[in-house]
Amino acid sequence: MNEDIPDAVEQPPWTETDGPEPDVHIYPRENAPGLYIRHNDRWLRAVVRARQTHPTRGVSYQCDITLGTGSGTSRTYQWGQPGVRKGWEPGQGRLPDE
Repeated sequence: MNEDIPDAVEQPPWTETDGPEPDVHIYPRENAPGLYIRHNDRWLRAVVRARQTHPTRGVSYQCDITLGTGSGTSRTYQWGQPGVRKGWEPGQGRLPDE
């Protein structure tokens, strides 16, 4: 995964000016899917906590991710950008490094 791909761009929180509220699906902690997020030219693992389906903005994923500072944080990324990739399915757990 050493391609020349731009970092993922965090999606701002939904507001009323974005249109109707998104439909939100929350994943149970023990059965959450994962994503690979491009950050500072590195692919990081992120555990998905919620999928948000926006009528006007598409699909985004709220994730727990550690950005290299040693502590985790919650970020939301829109699906479909080059810096966001499928990691693992619910129930698979974390996959080994590729």
